[in-house]
Formats: sequence, C-alpha cells, structure tokens
Amino acid sequence: MAHARTTPDVHGHEHTQDRRRLAIALVLALGTAAVEVVGGLASGSLALLADAGHVLTDATALGLALGALWLSGRPHTRRLTFGYHRVEVLAASLNGLLLFGIAALVGWHAIERLRDPSEVASGTLLGVALLGLVSNAVALVLLHGSESVNVRAARLHVLSDLGGSVAAVAAGLIGVTTGWDRADPALSLVIVVLVCLGAWRLLNDTVAILMQRTPPGLDLAELERALRGVPGIRAVHDVHVWTVTSGFVVFTAHVEVHGRDPFDVVHEAVHLLEDRYGIEHAAIHPERLRLLDIEDAAVR
Repeated sequence: MAHARTTPDVHGHEHTQDRRRLAIALVLALGTAAVEVVGGLASGSLALLADAGHVLTDATALGLALGALWLSGRPHTRRLTFGYHRVEVLAASLNGLLLFGIAALVGWHAIERLRDPSEVASGTLLGVALLGLVSNAVALVLLHGSESVNVRAARLHVLSDLGGSVAAVAAGLIGVTTGWDRADPALSLVIVVLVCLGAWRLLNDTVAILMQRTPPGLDLAELERALRGVPGIRAVHDVHVWTVTSGFVVFTAHVEVHGRDPFDVVHEAVHLLEDRYGIEHAAIHPERLRLLDIEDAAVR
C-alpha cells in the first residue's frame, strides 16, 4: 500500500484565514443587530426590528460556522482518523436548514405586513438601513473567495442580510418619496425566494459530501483510463473517491501491476493523481498480476 503526502489539516492556512474572516463578520453582524434594535424602537419600524432578529439569527449561524472551523482544525486521533473535518460539513448543513427557517419566518411576516401595513418613520428607517447595508457589504466581501462549504453557508446568511438591507433601503426611499408602506414586505418576498434558492444549492452540496458522492467535475472513467496508462498497470479496480470536506478529496484503489517494481508504479500513479487531478490524499494498493491472467492475455 502506498500513500500520497498527508497532513492532519491539508488546508490549515486557508482555515486560519476563514476563521479570521468569520470572526470579523460576526462582530459586524452583532453591531448591525444592535443598531437596528435601537433604530427600530426609535422609528417604530417593525421592518428594522424583524431584520434585527434576522441578523441575530445569522450571527448565531456565523458563530456556529466559526466554532466548526476551529474544531475541524484539531488533529486527528485513533478514534477519528480524519480528524474533525466533517464538523464543517455538518455545520453547513445545519446552516442551510436554518436559512430555510429564516426564509419561512421572513415570508410570513412579509405577508402579514402586506395585509396590515404599519406606518413608520421612513427617514430613520432609511438611515439605519443604509448603515446595515454597508456593514453587510463589508462582511460579504470578507467572506468572498473561500471554497469552504461552511464559509459558503455563512456567506449565504450574510447575503440574505444584505438583501434585507437593500429591501429596507428601497422601502425607506419609497416611503420618503411616495409614502407607500407596502414596499418593504413586497421586496422582502423577493429576497425570500433568493435565500431559498441559495439554501437549496448549499444543502445539495453538503448532502453530496455526506453521501460520499464523486466530487463534481471529476470524470472517474477518464481518471481510471489515466491510471491504466501508467506503465506497469494492467488493471484498476475497487476505485473509491470522495470528499471529506471542502478541498479535501480522498482516493483509494487497487491496481494490478506487471513488469515493473510495484513501488515505482504506485509512486508514479500517486503523482499523476496529485499533479493532474489535485488529489493529495491517495491510497493505492498494488497487486501482482496473476500468472493465469498473463497467460490468458498472451493467448488473446
């Protein structure tokens, strides 16, 4: 059996950056929620108070994502040979479900407000909403670019907050200029649809990881052909490839070797997987081609 280069955390540097981003986003979310509570009470705006609750829920999700990233960075043990990497995926799944819950709650409040709109101080609403918009935009930029499904989940929460801020700003503008008080709930329903679409994509990705589905974009048939092209490999079987967590792909297979030193063959195969497919954690078991198989091949 031969293995590719392995480490307890193959993306330790990225995880450190993600933790820093999430911590800053968490502080921004808590600050935004506090400002919206004060602004909502001062203006009589149910929209701001509801959004403050929304942001607090998302702050909880950011805290969950931050805790999961910290836990996933802990070293592996004899009982957990892959460490705590899967905690990240579980947290992302929980966050996806939480997004659906938030969307349902916001949608219900929006429908209620369409039926029975309330009068608010639109100027105060607009000012506080603009502050929330800037805060959420900064947090979204901070969380952009990470491949982690956990950070993607947090980013979706922040994006839903940003959408709520955009809706609140638009509602404030419309309220100031026209006095129409149904703008906020109407725009909120549009955001609900966008949040549900993002949550569905996130859950689809996390379920694929938990089901150990072949990573997206990886053609397994083409990969097997590439391995059979390594000199000395006659056959490839018992192939398994899955994702432990974002960017951490694991590959195992048995290969039948003939005519070359098995160690050299496996070494070449492991480097092929790493260089061409980016698979850094591979375990390949070489098997000597049986004499009967060689004779059958010669007859054919």
